[in-house]
Amino acid sequence: MQSKTLCSAFAICAAIGLIALGVAGCGGDDGGDSGSAAATDSTGATTAAGEDAAPSGNARAPSGDAVRSAKVEIEDFAYNSDPVTIDEGGKVIWINRDPEAHTATAEDGSFDTGTIEEGKIASETFKQPGTYTYVCSIHPQMHGTVVVVEAG
Repeated sequence: MQSKTLCSAFAICAAIGLIALGVAGCGGDDGGDSGSAAATDSTGATTAAGEDAAPSGNARAPSGDAVRSAKVEIEDFAYNSDPVTIDEGGKVIWINRDPEAHTATAEDGSFDTGTIEEGKIASETFKQPGTYTYVCSIHPQMHGTVVVVEAG
């Protein structure tokens, strides 16, 4: 009788363990904000914990074609990465790694970061799909492009 009781207890424990594993694996990612913890990268950009990262370290946007935010490093009088592609409503963060001050100023006048000193950052949120070309107003030989795609 004792071995039947042990077998029943083992079967119940195994079933409970399988159910617990199944429930733990059911936390689907609907892309919404479920109150999860946030992480901040070295640029100060915040992304929800657990989001897939793009090759540049930025979170993938819901469309999969772009990122929610993109980092552009200004170094050696150039914008790196260029171009960047983000979803509408996404943000571009410029980080100045040069000893000289720079700007990111839209050629159509739609945005201007103002002067970004060495080691400082500036950002812009893009609410409308389109292609935005920009220059450094201090060093007009510097050119960059932001491509904003419609959120899918």
